[in-house]
Formats: sequence, C-alpha cells, structure tokens
Amino acid sequence: MFEKTNGIAKIKDGKLQGLKCTRNPSVWAFLGIPYADDPVGENRWRAPQPVKPWDGVRDATHYAPDCPQVTLPKGSFYQVEFYPNEKVMNEAGSLALNVWTPAKAGEALPVLVWIHGGAFREGSGGALQFIGETLAAKGIVVVTINYRMGALGFMAHPELTREGGGASGNYAFMDQIAALQWVHDNIADFGGDPAKVTIDGQSAGSMSVSAMMAAEQAKGLFRGAIGQSAAAFGRQMANATLADAEEMGLKLQEALGCKNLAQLRERTPQEIMDATDEHGLWFRPIVDGKVISEDYLSRFASGAQSHVSVIMGATSDEDALHQTQEDDYANYLAEAKNFGKYEEEFKRVFPAANNEEAGRAVSWVRTARTFAGMRMTAQFQMAQGCDAYLYSFTQNLPCPDGSTLRPFHSAELVYQFGTLYTGWRPWREEDLAASELMMRYWANFVSTGDPNGEGLPVWEKHAVGDGRCMHLCANAGMAGVPRGEQVDFMEKCIREGIL
Repeated sequence: MFEKTNGIAKIKDGKLQGLKCTRNPSVWAFLGIPYADDPVGENRWRAPQPVKPWDGVRDATHYAPDCPQVTLPKGSFYQVEFYPNEKVMNEAGSLALNVWTPAKAGEALPVLVWIHGGAFREGSGGALQFIGETLAAKGIVVVTINYRMGALGFMAHPELTREGGGASGNYAFMDQIAALQWVHDNIADFGGDPAKVTIDGQSAGSMSVSAMMAAEQAKGLFRGAIGQSAAAFGRQMANATLADAEEMGLKLQEALGCKNLAQLRERTPQEIMDATDEHGLWFRPIVDGKVISEDYLSRFASGAQSHVSVIMGATSDEDALHQTQEDDYANYLAEAKNFGKYEEEFKRVFPAANNEEAGRAVSWVRTARTFAGMRMTAQFQMAQGCDAYLYSFTQNLPCPDGSTLRPFHSAELVYQFGTLYTGWRPWREEDLAASELMMRYWANFVSTGDPNGEGLPVWEKHAVGDGRCMHLCANAGMAGVPRGEQVDFMEKCIREGIL
C-alpha cells in the first residue's frame, strides 16, 4: 500500500512519487508508470519487454508521451471536442499507464482498466476526458493505458513472423495484455484488488475489450468487461488474415525504400506514418493465430472466450455528426447492394428516397450495426452463465446557441469519467446529473458485477428477446432499444456473415 502522507508507492520495479489530486483530494494520481520497456530499436514490432528497474524515487506526477500516432486536423470536430492541447509523442517511454486511487490503508478496492479508442490510429490514456480522479472518488481504482497503434502496433511481416515463431502483428493487443499483467502484479501496492479487475473500452478500445475476452493469454486477468460502441464481429475482423497483413507490411517496406526489417526499424515513426498515409496502407487487428487464434464470432459462439459479466451498449445516434452530402443517396443504393439477398429488406428497414433521407440513414445504419454487435456480445456471455446489462446513451449535448446535439460516437466519455469540466460546452444541471448516474452505475458494476445501487433507477439484466435496454441520461430508465427493428436486421446480417 502506498504511503498516503507523502504519496510514495513501492512496486516491484522501484519507488514512485505520486500527486494528490486537487478536485478530489481523497484521490492520489500516479502518472506515466512504465509497464514495458521502450518499444525502440530491436523492441519495435516485438512483444512488450520487461521494464528495467530504477533506483531512487521515480517522478509519477506527469503523463508519459503518447505512442506515435496521427494528429487530428486542427479545428476538426473531435480535435476541438477532446484534444485541444497539442499531442506530445515519442516511442521511448510511451508504453505507460496511469493510476488514480482513493484507497486507505488496508483497503483492497476494485479496479477499472480503461482502453482508449481512436480507430487504432490515435488516442491516449492521458487524454483530458480520461482523467480518472472523479470516477475513482466513487470508491474504485482507475487505470488508463497507452498502447501502440497504426503500423507500429499492427504491422505484420514475413521476417517478423519468423521472429515471432509463426505469427506477427497485433502488438497493440500484446501491450494491452502486458498492461493487464502489470495491474495483476502491482495494483495491490496502490490499494487495488487484483482479483477484482474490470476492463472497459470505447470504439477501438471496445474492440480491444473483445480481443482481451477472446485472447487466451488474458484469461484470469479480469472478472468483468464493459464495451462501448464497437464489437469485433463481422467480415472486417474475420477476414483480416496474417497473410494479408504480411503483404501490407511488405508494401510499407517498399514504400519506404527499405530492403529488410532491420532497415524498417531504423526509420523514424513519422516516416512510417507518412508512408502509411501517402500509400493508403491500413494496419489493423488481425486473426494472427497466436494472440487472436480464430475469428471472434466463432470463438464467442463456441464459448471459448473469458466468461465474465458485461455491460454492453452504444450511443443512440452514432453518426449524428454526418452532414448530408450530394452523393448520399447514391452511396445508400451502393450500400444496399452489399446486403446481397437482403438488399430490398435493407431498403425497407432503412428507407430513403433522396440525399437528405439517405444522409440520416447513415447514422441509423451505423447505430443499428453497432448496437447489434454489442447485444450479440452480451448474449454470448449470457450463454455461458454470465450476467449482461445493455444500454443506449441517449443524453443530448448542449451547444452554445441553445440547441442540442444528438449523442454522437464518443459523446458519453466525459460523462462516464466525470470530466465535463474539461470541455467547452455550456453544461446544464441535467448533464451533471447524467454524469453522476453513469459514474455510479460504472463504479457499482466494477465493485460487484451489478450496476444497481441505492437511489439509482433499476437496471434490469438483459434477457434474450427483451426489446429493452437502459437509456443512460439524466432521466435514466429501462426503455425500448432505439430503432429496434433495424438492430434486429443488422444482427441477422452479422450472424449470417453478410457484414
């Protein structure tokens, strides 16, 4: 247990100097703690290596640099919404995590481990919206992590496959497993209970939660899981093979004018990212046969995943930011053809006759597909005897002109972490109320595996065939799944391999 009087924690690798939080003085923060050695030189495109112990007391009052990543265009919606500050990036020191703990001497509190999103191309455990002190003040230890992304996190290559004993790629997932192992080995020194860990992630982080549930190496490292706005089912993930990924790695090698892996490891992260963008290369999670041994749908359907209780859900208008384009209707018709034998049913379930209607359908399609994947995950867990809770985040966000914005993809993040204060929106009492409700539900689930608690609207367990879920908002309560018929259609298409 760390010394609360001076904020010094002693873990297996050395001592850490923490920081007492100002908004929540009962909470101490330990930032930028390395969970793996620097992924540089020979360690680039290699499984995370053990941390080198240090002498003396290491400063843990500042975040580590972000893993190298794309930078959101200045003035773009998500840059303004979540990343107002310039990113500081570096391979060296980037495999780090952050801990917020309210623990008192002798306590062993439940733990939430947060996996950030960002399309596996950008993001950080140190982003403003993920400051963990307010959520931790609800009586849990909060951990946020960095992991490698883009080509640095997912490139496969024939030489790497030989180095890796028959597999390569998915280094980001190896990082996440290493971070979970670090939590298992060290969190007791911060007043956390390694037997009571829940993983949570949103978007690419939610897909990572699916990966951790599927990965044999992660079994036993957590007892609960929360997934927000992305599942790992569908052809996009199932068809991502090692052979295809190796071909992509060779294309990057050619684009950089390199002859072999050794020369690739000499290139700077920026050169690698620039070549990736210039040549339209896409590095993503794959079924590598080692970390991810088979496609997710097969693994979950067979019951081979971790058997843990879950909260699963999405926002009620995932693509609310889409603005009508002059080719929306043409794209809608092309999208319908992707549904093969269900083309006409797609048009009936998602009706559109012009650009404006097709523009709105963009969000309904994404929302339904996303929620369908989350509900499928819940039902796969239920089939293994685990409890599952479904939600739709339905809180509209305020705009300076007095209007509101529908709950877009990622809208819930500042609510669940209690970090509304980091944003620029004119928050209302109802936003504060929605945030308080969400934090209490999350903390309860992390603590007991059940989000319910005194004074909270009852959140019923999901039951197969029940067309309801919890609507998370200031007036939270059980209600019908938004756009239920569309969700049912999408689930049918995912299960049949059409999507």
